[in-house]
Amino acid sequence: MRKFFFLSLCILLTMPCVLLHAIEVEIELTEVITMQPLPGDGPLDSSGEVGDTPTRPRSFRATIDGNALSILKQDEAIPSAQAIVVNASTGGIVVNQQFTTSLSEQISNTGVYVLHIETAGGALVGQFMVQ
Repeated sequence: MRKFFFLSLCILLTMPCVLLHAIEVEIELTEVITMQPLPGDGPLDSSGEVGDTPTRPRSFRATIDGNALSILKQDEAIPSAQAIVVNASTGGIVVNQQFTTSLSEQISNTGVYVLHIETAGGALVGQFMVQ
């Protein structure tokens, strides 16, 4: 009987850990708009405007799962990208990494972070929280 009670107690104590396990959350990415004029002789992009093809929010998928940040490049026309993650409260850079297909990084401290994904065609920005 004592073993059964101890086993039941161990199961009950571990249940909150299972229930509190973080779930993967997609980071909403928005295009950074630059105020530079578009050249008049470049190709048409998907929005119908003349110029180089900019980076669009659907070009990348970024997720946070607990403290694990994952970025997946979904547009094969983009050869490589630079991911920069900045701690919003301190301004410190915690990730500054170039990648070609995907990137996985662990964020060590809790807090709010800003993600910049920069390519030759433009930039995306998103914000996420590590708890």
